[in-house]
Amino acid sequence: MQTPRLAWFAGTACLSAIAFTLLDVPLGAMIGPMLAIALLSHFTGAIEPPGHLAHDAAILMIGLALGSQVSADLFQQLILWPASLAILVITMSLILWLGGLLNQRILALDPVSAHMAAAPGNLSSALAVTEHYGGALSQVAVYQSLRLAFLTLMVPLFVTLPDTPKATVAFTQADFFLWLGMISIGWVCTQWFKTLRITTPGLIAGVFIAGSISAFGWATIQTPDLFIGFAMMLFGWRIGIDTVRQGLGVLVKTIPAAAVSTCFALACALIGAYLVHWSLGFPLMDAILGFMPGAFQVMPVIALETGADGLYVTTHHLVRVLAMGAIIPLSASYWNRT
Repeated sequence: MQTPRLAWFAGTACLSAIAFTLLDVPLGAMIGPMLAIALLSHFTGAIEPPGHLAHDAAILMIGLALGSQVSADLFQQLILWPASLAILVITMSLILWLGGLLNQRILALDPVSAHMAAAPGNLSSALAVTEHYGGALSQVAVYQSLRLAFLTLMVPLFVTLPDTPKATVAFTQADFFLWLGMISIGWVCTQWFKTLRITTPGLIAGVFIAGSISAFGWATIQTPDLFIGFAMMLFGWRIGIDTVRQGLGVLVKTIPAAAVSTCFALACALIGAYLVHWSLGFPLMDAILGFMPGAFQVMPVIALETGADGLYVTTHHLVRVLAMGAIIPLSASYWNRT
């Protein structure tokens, strides 16, 4: 690994992540480096991915962020809507399985990549599992990025969103030692899990550590934007390199199929939402927003703006993400065997 060349790639990834984020591009911290690194690698002929240690750190950050979403009253919220949540998990599982079969047919992807591309949520788990089993990481990333972009870009067509408070850019003096401790313990657990050959060790370690702290109410965890941006930048850098390795034609080839896959996921989600509305009597708008296969941060805001039940929508999206985080690794081993 040549240090000057690595510095060029790292600098390009950082600058493009900042630029696309400032332009409010969906997943800009990942899409920017993905495009910039792909172009840099294509025109220079150099292949310089981020190191394995940096990638482990990115996965750990995502795990800690997911674990911080677990609240002390999570289980109390879950029992409020058991039937609706059960239908949600079944619907999302059908999207994962049937959407994967659809992707295998329209793009001839391997089983793991096809199902990870169809995964209705938990982008980090889908990417980590795809990489772990040697799947088509670039195509999965394009699918997932386009799905989120489609859902996010639909929002301004229906409502005007209010200004929402921004998360902290970096940790404050008050939670410095909290994050230092979580990262240190998480890093040790990650390396230990790797020796045990556990899938996505950093993700599991992060969720367990941060989730335990949040669930027991030991501390309030606020994930800094900088951490998520750092993880997404490394994902984008890695994906850009992988895209060049597979060929830039992957992007052009994937966009139409991704649109078809997204429409299929939306259709399944709407059917599940209508089933909840018809059988359980929940307002249709609540069910639709709660069953959307993505845009975790956007849909609860829309619920508040439209007068829907924000707690219902937020809980359903949290369960969707957590359910996918559990189902994806368990199912991936089966798809890898097939």
